[in-house]
Amino acid sequence: MGRFCVISGDDDFAVKERARALAAELAGGSLEDNEALEIVAGDNEALKAEQILSQFLDALRTPPFLCESKLIWLRHFDMTPFFGKEPAGTALNCAEYLCETLPPEIAVLIDGPGVDQRKTLAKKWKAAGCEFDICNTIKTNDKKFADNRKLNIRDICAQWGKSIEPGAVQYLSETIGGDSGLLANELEKLALYVGDSPRITLEDCQAVCCRTPETVSWEFTGAITAGNTELALKLLGLLLQEKDSEMRMLATLSGEFQKLIQTRLAMKELKITRVNPRTFDSFSDEEKSRYPNNPLLKLHPYRAFKVCENAAAFSDEVLAKDLELVRNAARALVSGGGDRRMVLEQLVLKLSMRG
Repeated sequence: MGRFCVISGDDDFAVKERARALAAELAGGSLEDNEALEIVAGDNEALKAEQILSQFLDALRTPPFLCESKLIWLRHFDMTPFFGKEPAGTALNCAEYLCETLPPEIAVLIDGPGVDQRKTLAKKWKAAGCEFDICNTIKTNDKKFADNRKLNIRDICAQWGKSIEPGAVQYLSETIGGDSGLLANELEKLALYVGDSPRITLEDCQAVCCRTPETVSWEFTGAITAGNTELALKLLGLLLQEKDSEMRMLATLSGEFQKLIQTRLAMKELKITRVNPRTFDSFSDEEKSRYPNNPLLKLHPYRAFKVCENAAAFSDEVLAKDLELVRNAARALVSGGGDRRMVLEQLVLKLSMRG
């Protein structure tokens, strides 16, 4: 029996990468000038879906020529005609053909969006031996997003023969989001940028990574908490070029100050007043079990140290004042009480006045 594989999901980059790798495996090597491979371009904008499926059906019905077996790859095809409404016309003919057991000399690969595994057709294809591989973008609101993203970043760096410092991992996970294509591109740039150096640093990320609105916002917040007024004002100008960025900026700042408050509370629970790079290496398993919900004990020891080092620069009174300043700025923007840029510039200056 021939193999039948469907790759889909909302992560377009991951779907295409996985499809290309699987096509090479099923076709037995190179995808160029391979007599055992027949590609039907599912993303051919010059043809309608019905015409593309007609080519695909012809390929399914044609035995291998000049080779013992062949792979038919319906490449980058939106599978809505199969899984949207009930298949009709050529889509129905293709769907029904694929519900039958494929002959051993034929393998079929389809990749693209539009698969709905809840549909009866998907169940019929599975019964016929179809292998589904769903590649979805990692959702930023997923509870495990941060941990999974950090593991993903370290794995890709390891493939390039590089390690990456915790601060750089945090930067990338917070600024790139769930786009696997963008992440792969940025890490490739970083690997080439650092050259023979075995380690990627935060400074490397800030030097070469794309300055998306999320990246600039991350740097802006970092400049505020570090008291770097000059850099914060410079980044503010970049952020204000984005439409409706003001309230997002204030929400990010408010969230950062709330994180600092939570860190200080976590430090008090652990009775930590001063930190050094080895502070979190000294906690025994018994001590950790006494504080199962303490967020600092769930971090990498060095990352926990850096988080605490940052929070230690603020007193409880300063954090309360900073949150109030952000709240007042938000009120001024909502009520229209003053020039928006001036409100935000004044906020930056006031936040820089510690104590």
